[in-house]
Parts: sequence; structure tokens; C-alpha cells
Amino acid sequence: MQSELLDLPAPAAPAPERWTADRVGDCLVEAFRTLDRLPRAKGPRQPGNHWVRTRVEWADKLAQAELPEAERREREGAHLAAIALRPSGRDIDHMETALDWLRDLRAVDPGLALVTTLWALRTARRRSLRALCREKGWAPGTFYKLRARALEHLATTLQAAGVPVF
Repeated sequence: MQSELLDLPAPAAPAPERWTADRVGDCLVEAFRTLDRLPRAKGPRQPGNHWVRTRVEWADKLAQAELPEAERREREGAHLAAIALRPSGRDIDHMETALDWLRDLRAVDPGLALVTTLWALRTARRRSLRALCREKGWAPGTFYKLRARALEHLATTLQAAGVPVF
């Protein structure tokens, strides 16, 4: 009984009672991660491997059956890790809501919206923010101050509007 309790996944951290700049930032980053997990639009196939699949011979199957158990599990795990999980409807709803915040911020201050959007996008894709500042010719200190100001503005606006925290 005790071991069953330990095997359960840890529950997700509850949402805070108030909008904070950190929570708004987390929601924006998660919105871009959700956007990246959505299925691609239909159209021409992207460049990549156009070779036909190779046929698996019986000798290959026998060799794979003789693999050590650890290596077999590792290969199966790599295959499952390659499968992208589709976002749920709730995730998509939160994504659209968070992206609307950026649209509203753009109406107030386009510069803050640009900094915040690029920060959230780069963070979601685990890209270098230092490289972003170098590409745009921005001072990193100024970049982080603008991002903090934008997130604080969004948190204050959401709190004043009574938007429930998710």
C-alpha cells in the first residue's frame, strides 16, 4: 500500500490566488510551447527524408530479439519520446488567452509587446536570450527591465479585470 502511494505522480502545483509577473511569464511561455505542439497546417511536405522505408528481414528481427533487455527498453523509450503529445482543449484555450494578452499589450506599447513576445518564444524553445539581445542590438539589462515591466503591467491589468488565475 505504501509503495503504491509513492508511485503516483506528484500533483501539479496549484495556481496562485493572484496574478503575478512570474505567473504571467509562465503562462506566456507555456502558450508558445502549446503552439509548437499543435499539428502543422496541411500543405506541401516539408523537406526531409523522402526515401522509401526499408524492408525488415527475418534475420534482423532475430537479431533484435537477442538484444539485451536494457537496450531494447532504451530503443522503445526513444521511439515513444519521438511521439509528440497533442495539446488538450484546455491547453489551447489557455494558449489563445495568453496570446491575446500580447495583442492587448501591443495596443498599449508595441515595444514592450515585442520584447515580451520574443522573450517568451525564445524561452519556450530553449534558445539563447543573450543571442537574441546580440542579434537585435539590445543591452541585456534593458531587455530584462522591459520584460519585467511588461509582465508586471499584464499582471496588474489581469488582476484589476478580475481574470481568474490558471
